[in-house]
Amino acid sequence: MSETDSLRAIALLVLLSVGGPVLAVRARMPAAVVLIVLGVVFGPAAVGWITDTPSVALLSDLGFLVLMFLAGMELDFETLRTGGGRAILLPALAVLGFASLGIAFGMGLHLSIVGMLVVTASSVALPLAVLHETGQTQGALGRFVLLTASIGEVASILALIGYEVFVGDAPLTDRALKLANVALLFVVSTLLIRWARAAVWWWPGPLRRLTRHHDVAELGVRAGLLVMFAFVVIAKMLGVEAILGAFIAGALVSFVLREKSVLEAKIAALGHGLFIPIFFVAVGVRFDPRVLTVDALRQAALFAGVIVVVKLVPTLVCAPRGLGLRDRVASGALMAAPLTLLVALAEIGKRLDVIGATEYATYLLLALVLSIGFPILFRALVRAPASEAH
Repeated sequence: MSETDSLRAIALLVLLSVGGPVLAVRARMPAAVVLIVLGVVFGPAAVGWITDTPSVALLSDLGFLVLMFLAGMELDFETLRTGGGRAILLPALAVLGFASLGIAFGMGLHLSIVGMLVVTASSVALPLAVLHETGQTQGALGRFVLLTASIGEVASILALIGYEVFVGDAPLTDRALKLANVALLFVVSTLLIRWARAAVWWWPGPLRRLTRHHDVAELGVRAGLLVMFAFVVIAKMLGVEAILGAFIAGALVSFVLREKSVLEAKIAALGHGLFIPIFFVAVGVRFDPRVLTVDALRQAALFAGVIVVVKLVPTLVCAPRGLGLRDRVASGALMAAPLTLLVALAEIGKRLDVIGATEYATYLLLALVLSIGFPILFRALVRAPASEAH
């Protein structure tokens, strides 16, 4: 592909990243879903105007890293600090229920390890967006969903990394070395967190600039991205998936900076304004619905049914007492749409050559269907906040 063709493809990606969210608002669908569909339409499966070139792949990888970095930043450590163990008890039990039911169904249906990860995966990005849209973030329902999704996302990423460590036919010594590298990454992260917290304590003035609303140099954004890339490089040097480094970096920033809202908003504006939409469009470009078979569609339907049970039953049991049946069902429905984690599982599985083109397409189809249907069900079930009802 010539330089002109590459630039034309990038310009079209940016155009779709602008038009996609506009279409999503009109269609009342998640923007990520619309962007993936647009990627399918303009990719090789349809008109063929965008292909997975090195430049598209680079922008897509950057979007994926920023997405996982923001997922780490969305972890609400302040709520965990103020609420103590009681604040996370019910969400943690719900996540344990997701894992237990998912493993039980996986063994009963003879699912692969990737299949078990698919039915148990949790993600906070789509639930957070829907809760913001419906004004439910501050209520009991919103707090329960966000805490459960956050804990579930951490558990899902750790499970994904564990699977990556033990996948394949590598010798036991190689697996032990890789596991040691993962442990080393967490040790380095812990030490850096302790140092960063001490730095914030001793030099609050200079570091306060990182969270200012108005900063011409935007040092906070630069420092945040520097932390992200530093952890990505460390992770790759240790032979660990780069997304774990990006996620840990986001969690570090979230934990160290208590007044993170301004910085998070700025990085989110950069990510959601350019790189993350390109990532979702690129996912659609790689998605080839022509490889889907009748058996693949049946498998997607089976996965959807299992996910409903896996997410709904623990939510009904573990939701706070103040939530009625409609709110409990709505919470379970919203957590049954882990769009970003399903996409991540499909991308990493394809990268590791543990799933083929048909399975990749099946998982992406499943992600699209769940992310369209369950937010709609949530909006139909949930009650408007009292301030909006009047």
